[in-house]
Amino acid sequence: MVFSIVLFGFSTQAATGDSIETGNTLPYTWSLATYLNAQESEVSAVLSTVYTQLYTTFSKTWLNILKSIEYQSLVCLWAMKEVSLLSQLQKDRMQLNIAFKQDFIGLENQILALEEKQALQVSDNINVFDVGTTYESEKTKLKALIDEKVRLHKWFINNFATSYATKNNEFLTTFLQYSTANKDLIKGIQDKMTKVQGVVNAFSWLESTIAAIHAKATGLDDLIKKMDESRLWGITNLDNTLQSIADINIKKYKKIQNILTGLTQQKEYILRQYQTDFDEYFNNNFKNRYNRAQYLVLKNEIDTFQSKFYISTNKLNCSNILSASEDAATLLTKINAMKIVVNSWLAKIETEGISNTFKDQLFSGFQSLYIQKFRQRYAEYIKYTKDYIAAALKNMVKSTVSTILPPVVPSASEKISYVFTKPFRSGEYAEGIKVLQNLLTTLQLYSWAIDGVYNPATKNAVYMFQLSKWLLKGYENKPDVWWWMGPATRNALNNLTK
Repeated sequence: MVFSIVLFGFSTQAATGDSIETGNTLPYTWSLATYLNAQESEVSAVLSTVYTQLYTTFSKTWLNILKSIEYQSLVCLWAMKEVSLLSQLQKDRMQLNIAFKQDFIGLENQILALEEKQALQVSDNINVFDVGTTYESEKTKLKALIDEKVRLHKWFINNFATSYATKNNEFLTTFLQYSTANKDLIKGIQDKMTKVQGVVNAFSWLESTIAAIHAKATGLDDLIKKMDESRLWGITNLDNTLQSIADINIKKYKKIQNILTGLTQQKEYILRQYQTDFDEYFNNNFKNRYNRAQYLVLKNEIDTFQSKFYISTNKLNCSNILSASEDAATLLTKINAMKIVVNSWLAKIETEGISNTFKDQLFSGFQSLYIQKFRQRYAEYIKYTKDYIAAALKNMVKSTVSTILPPVVPSASEKISYVFTKPFRSGEYAEGIKVLQNLLTTLQLYSWAIDGVYNPATKNAVYMFQLSKWLLKGYENKPDVWWWMGPATRNALNNLTK
């Protein structure tokens, strides 16, 4: 028997495994457990393929529409509602997968029970089968039950695919109809947004001109080169120092799993922070050489102006966009006035250069920062290493004990009182990460050690949580930030810990 799904021009096929012989002429030649695993893998692969095809198709159509001025305008005009079909798609897929897993766990338990009966009959010559039944006949019944479950779940998957294909087509049809009916109103909103974007673009030009001023400043070339050489030497020195600490502990605690990865990731994080220390110091002090007060005031006005019309990227603020505004013309006048100021800054730098006093102060502060931050980052790594090893050793003890005592799994309904206030970085150790791991465990998204380390398993669990809450809208093709605990992810987690 062959199962086939056709969706948006794609096709998937999978065999059900009916070729396995069950005749009494060949007893004990096939394993129900093996057959069950094969069927489970097949159904899982079909669901994954169908979901991927659906999500890919939706991403190509929906995401572009949701970002468009036409769709946002229709929402503002109450012609269309905000939609969450992608979120519902993810939830329905998760529910299908959970139901599928539960059924196969039940079948696996029945197989184990049957095998225990057969083992008892073989070893002790005790027949525990019901009258009229045998091991082979029970196996045949279980195989038929497995086949029925597989057929049922494939039917569910087919309905899942068909339902969302229909929903997608209905949305596209509705969107096109409303866009045509409201094209004049949409054009009016588009004209207003063009004015808003004109202000934003003008200010971007102003910012790039100010950046060009820094590049043209004379007298700093030698100092910048000297500072850059010191920075590179400092990073190399810190790298070698931290690596020696890591090597000692990796050798000493070689039985701790993933210690090489954990200490290496944290070292890279510390080095990036050390680099950031230098970058921030130079940028801040170099920029402060000039009178930037007027520019910063204008920048704040631009940010406020833009936020009036956008709640977030590509999402209109309906309450303001429908009302007329003359702010754009006023701000353009201010930006043009600022251009005159910027040109005067540039003329002053080209005429007077940069004073030796300023350069001496800049380098002196840099040297002080070099020593201070080196000690700080070194101390941070020492603390992290101690905490990481302590947590790992404690977890090893728990793992040993768990072979004697059954593990205690937190109840899904158990509340954890904690507030996440910042994102965790890869390899970071913190008590809050233990809280996070416990919470993800109750959600059945995490099954590794509660060690307080933001490791790959924890990051993957956070990613699965983000998918379940539809928190990756706009970031579907940016895997580098999938596991990042930004404000939206922290809010969603905090709602579960209140």
